[in-house]
Amino acid sequence: MTKTRARKRIGHILTLVGVLLLAFLVRRVGLRTLWTTIYQFGPWYLVTCAISATGLMCQASAWWMIMKAFFQRVALLELFRVKIISDGFNLILPSASLGGDAMRAFLIKDRVPLHVGVPGVLFDKTIEFVASVVFLGSGLLLGLLSLRLPGGLVVPALVSLAITSVGIGLLVVLQKGGLTKGLLKLSAPLPPARRWVLKREAKFLAMDESLGPLYTRSNYRAILPVAAHVLARCVGVVEIMVILKVLGTPASFIQALFIATMVTSANTAFFLFPGQWGVTESVHVLVLQSMGYPPAIGLSLGLIRRIRKLMFVGLALLLLEVKKRSLPHPARPAG
Repeated sequence: MTKTRARKRIGHILTLVGVLLLAFLVRRVGLRTLWTTIYQFGPWYLVTCAISATGLMCQASAWWMIMKAFFQRVALLELFRVKIISDGFNLILPSASLGGDAMRAFLIKDRVPLHVGVPGVLFDKTIEFVASVVFLGSGLLLGLLSLRLPGGLVVPALVSLAITSVGIGLLVVLQKGGLTKGLLKLSAPLPPARRWVLKREAKFLAMDESLGPLYTRSNYRAILPVAAHVLARCVGVVEIMVILKVLGTPASFIQALFIATMVTSANTAFFLFPGQWGVTESVHVLVLQSMGYPPAIGLSLGLIRRIRKLMFVGLALLLLEVKKRSLPHPARPAG
């Protein structure tokens, strides 16, 4: 069995496990109760879509600022469209929410060459990870100070925050010291991995030339992109507040912030599950139940957000098809 087939099989198994977990939650809470709640949400789905689009615009704005300041200017609207596509694919690919991001540089290669676009995406993703640590740390701290939280929730969140922080630190060190040198050292004990790096050494060296200077001087221009990514996370908090308000169980901003923090931590920990099926919904139930909400409210919140995400997956597929048709077709050889 090839590695590609093995990865696909693992992805299918994890998806099945997640779907079965979701089915168990639905049966436990009651299908009729959930259907009534989700159906009555009605036109508010459009509101959640508008809120989510605002968050994606914040992320696209961060990417736009990074491209403008450090790489090559690209129209904000174009980056917004690409961000919708990449975010949609992040929901269905088992790749730590990175599969869609890997597409971004290729989706703008008609305007930005890959040797510029790839480092731009990598630097933007690094900035987003930094913003995630700021968001998770703030949410956890405010939750500890303002809410009565069970230790069973706090410890996993702290572990996830620590792992994320270490991962970001390693990523920054790799970029600052040179991706090529770092990857060669890390792959030294594994001959197949080392051969993979050596085969792409020229591409990594080109990325080093673009990324290296970003870490050799004080780049205050990266502060605004960090703020934009944090703002995007806060927009997600507003979505939780709106949904719970419509469901008749309002939450304060700090409560919604803690819910968002725990869900983000769980999605990070279970990144191998495609779309985090079953995982995200379980965390919504667990966290809200620990805060005194009925299990049906937690599962309804998770499913409503899931439906909104699926709507954006459909939009992403539509925009990708439009994007593909707009690209110039390669000329056919004569004769």
